[in-house]
Amino acid sequence: MPTASDLTGNPQLGLTLRAGSAGADRPISWVHASELTDPTQFLSGSELLLTTGIALPETEDGQAAYVGRLAAAGLSGLGFGIQLGHDEIPKPLLAAAEAAHLPVLEVPHHTPFIEISKAVSQALADTRSAEARRFETARNALTTAAVHGEDLGGLIGRLATELACWAVLLSPDGTVTQAEPAAAAEHVPALAPDLDRLRAARLPSSIGLSADGGHVAAHSLGGGHKLAGFLVVGREHAFGSTDHHITHAAASLLSIALIRTRTTADTRLRTTALKLLLTGHRTAFDELADPLGMRLPDEPVVVLAGSGHSPTLVDGGASSDLLAGELDGELIAVASASQQLPSARHLGVSPPTGLDGLSAAYRQARQALSEATRRGTAVVRFDDLGVGLLRDVADQGVVTRAEAMLRPLYDHDAGQRGELVRSLRSWLAHHGHWDPAAAELGVHRHTLRHRMSKVAALLDCNVDSPDVRAQLWLAIRLVA
Repeated sequence: MPTASDLTGNPQLGLTLRAGSAGADRPISWVHASELTDPTQFLSGSELLLTTGIALPETEDGQAAYVGRLAAAGLSGLGFGIQLGHDEIPKPLLAAAEAAHLPVLEVPHHTPFIEISKAVSQALADTRSAEARRFETARNALTTAAVHGEDLGGLIGRLATELACWAVLLSPDGTVTQAEPAAAAEHVPALAPDLDRLRAARLPSSIGLSADGGHVAAHSLGGGHKLAGFLVVGREHAFGSTDHHITHAAASLLSIALIRTRTTADTRLRTTALKLLLTGHRTAFDELADPLGMRLPDEPVVVLAGSGHSPTLVDGGASSDLLAGELDGELIAVASASQQLPSARHLGVSPPTGLDGLSAAYRQARQALSEATRRGTAVVRFDDLGVGLLRDVADQGVVTRAEAMLRPLYDHDAGQRGELVRSLRSWLAHHGHWDPAAAELGVHRHTLRHRMSKVAALLDCNVDSPDVRAQLWLAIRLVA
C-alpha cells in the first residue's frame, strides 16, 4: 500500500510533509475529502483525509481536538490544501499532529485533490497486482515442492523462504516432524495450550497469537474428523493478507499430502489385517485391528467378493458393519449378514456364517463372484449356484484333492500356451457345446477340441464321460 512518504516522493503532486514524520510509513487504504469538523463517522481507518480547513476551528484547543479525533479514528494522514481557506497550515494543528504522530501533507494550490486520489488508487492497484503475482508464484512453488519432494521437508523449507519466517510441521500429538530452520522446533513447547485449542476446534482451523516477542500463526491440518497434524509459522513482524493466503495454501497442500499418506498406509494395514482374519490368524488380526479402529461385525456374517467396485469402499472400509480390503484386485469384505450390499459391477456373496467359518466363506464368495462374472450379473449368492454338492464340500481336504486333480492343467498354463483351465471352465459351463464355448473364448471350435484333447491326455480321463465332466465341474468350482 502507498504511504505518506511515497506521496511526497511523487514530484507531479508536489506534496510536502509538514508534521508527523514518525507515522509517514503508515499504509494508506483510501482517500477521502471532507470539510466537516468531525468526519470520523464516515471513516474506517487508514485513510488519507483531504481538507482545505474552511471549517477548521480557529482556537488552538479546537484544532488540537480536531487532530485528536482524526488520530483516534486511525487515519494514516491528513492532506491540507493551502491558499484556499488558509495561506499556510495553522501552527497549532501542526503541533498537535506532531504530538499524535499523524502525518500532515501540505497540498499546493495547483494540485487538485483528484490527482492525489488517482495516485493512491493506482498505487493500490499496483500493490494488489503485485501481491496476486506473489501469491501465484508462491503457490506454484509450494505445489512443486509438495509433488516432487520425497517428504514434506521441501514444502516447509519453501514456505519459510517465501514468508521469511520459521516454519514447523507437527504430528497430531505435537511431535515435530519437520522444522525450518532446525532451531524453530524450540518454539513448539510454549505452543502446547494453543494446539489444544485447535484440537478442540472443527477441522481445519487456525489461530494467530503473539509469542516470544513475535507473531505466530498455527493451523490444524486434515479433513472431516481426522486430525493429520499442525503447521506453525512465526516471525518478528506481523503477517499480511498475502502471507496468510500463502500459509493457507501450504496448509491445504499439507493436509492433502498427510491424509493421502495416512489413508494409503491405513488401507494397506487394514487389508493385511483382513487377510489374517480370513486365513484364521485371529490373534494377529486383533493386534492390528484395535489401533486401526477395526471392529468385527456382529455374527452371523457373510464374506463378499466383488469387482468393478469404488476405491472408497476399500479406503473407508472399517465401519462396525463392514471390514473391506482389496486382495488380488478384488474387493473382499466381511460384513454383517444384515448389512446392505455395497455397489460393485459383480459381487459374490457367501452364506451366513460365524467368525470361525470365514476361511470357507471366503472361498465360497470367490466362487460366487466367478459365476457372477461369467453370467454378467450384478450379484450371485453361493446358495443360488445350483450345485448342491458345493455346500457340503467346503472341507479343506476335498478342496486339496480338487486342486491336485487340476494341477497338471495349471502347470501347463503356467509354462505353455493354451489356456486349458479357462477353456475347460467355459466348455463345462456350456454343457459340452462347442460353438458357444468357442465363441466365449474367441477361438475356433477346432482349437477348443484340440485343447480338450490336451486336457484329457494330461488328466488321463475321458472328458466325454458325464461322470468325469461332473467331477471336473465340481473341481473347477472349488478351486476357482
